[in-house]
Amino acid sequence: MNLDTVSDKHLHELERLAKELLETMRRAKLLDLPLTELLRVLESEAEKARRERFDEVNPEYRGY
Repeated sequence: MNLDTVSDKHLHELERLAKELLETMRRAKLLDLPLTELLRVLESEAEKARRERFDEVNPEYRGY
């Protein structure tokens, strides 16, 4: 998944909304749907990209 062209703001929002949707699906007991794994991958990739961008801009915080 290529998230390089997504702005920082949209990347953060994408990660947040994916987490919220997964939580809602968990409460509704819908985690067995095929969509669940795709959302988990999306949330994970968005989080990873956001952290990498932060580390590039703020090298003094590396390793946290």
